[in-house]
Amino acid sequence: MKKITLSKKWIFWSVNALLAVLAAVCVLISCAVQNALPTLNAAETWAGTSEMAFAQIGCYLPNDQPVQEEDVWQFRQTLNSKLTEASLTAPENGSLYTDAYSGQGTLTVTGKRGSAQVKVIGTGGDFFRFHPLPLRSGSYLTEQDLMQDRVLLDEELAWMLFGSNDLTGLSVTIGDADYYIAGVVSREDDRYSRLAYTDGAGMFMSFSALKACLPDTGISCYEIVLPNPITSFAKNLVSESFPLKNGVLVENSSRYSLGNLLSVIGDFGKRSMGLNGIIYPYWENAVRLTEDYAALLLVLTVLFAVTPAVSVAVTAVRWLRKLWKKSRSAVKTRITEGIEHHREQKWQAAAGKKE
Repeated sequence: MKKITLSKKWIFWSVNALLAVLAAVCVLISCAVQNALPTLNAAETWAGTSEMAFAQIGCYLPNDQPVQEEDVWQFRQTLNSKLTEASLTAPENGSLYTDAYSGQGTLTVTGKRGSAQVKVIGTGGDFFRFHPLPLRSGSYLTEQDLMQDRVLLDEELAWMLFGSNDLTGLSVTIGDADYYIAGVVSREDDRYSRLAYTDGAGMFMSFSALKACLPDTGISCYEIVLPNPITSFAKNLVSESFPLKNGVLVENSSRYSLGNLLSVIGDFGKRSMGLNGIIYPYWENAVRLTEDYAALLLVLTVLFAVTPAVSVAVTAVRWLRKLWKKSRSAVKTRITEGIEHHREQKWQAAAGKKE
């Protein structure tokens, strides 16, 4: 009977150990998922060595309610005023925040080897801080460019139109205009971005240049990193001041917080329904995919961990109860022995007096 009991205990704790290992593996995989996308690191890179807390906010607008560059400029003015009112001052020759915006369209682009119809992302602000695509050659587009006649090709389009990555000094033709090639980038190589990006060969140009080619284009994505001295300060500030309309605002800095992952679990199934007229850019779809994985891993972690946790807790309670009973029994014994010893001393003292 003793052997059977020991065998059962061994099996019981082996199963618990296996479940605990599985829970730990889920936690490690979740950490890897949460650190897979560089698009969520803008707040960290912007903060640098500063001790001030920053938050990264993303705004996504419905196709029928885009904003324009004038709206962004107006928002920046409002934001500067509100930051000043909150006693947040920018460092000398610096800024408290950085932002970026983008819109999308389809254009026919011609190079030495022919033409291709490609998805073009029109960028503004500090776009490539938020989306640091690896450069294969050349340089990024910036808001400080004096001329808005430069484009950035991805590798697939570069090889399609020129058969090379090194395109310094070359240009492409869009309509009747020539655009100089600033450089060539490669797309993100993480599995989530690869799943989310399905547009094939693509190109980047300034939003104003895209607007000149496609006058109906609007800004469908606005991103910003700004101070967040207290919880939700940045999110509330953007929500109150940015012309979001019926769009969606997300705080990227807390995408994997427990509260947000529980919200993802609660919205299971609904997230796949496009009820708000928003077509998310591929980088947001990639983040949403990682959120789904992180939420699933959270559920698995809890399921795997609950049995070992309960087993350890129950065992600890039983051990403490035994320890308490043992110590109480030892105290009782000592008290009884003390009383008997005291009685014996009294009896001996009384006997001595009689003698």
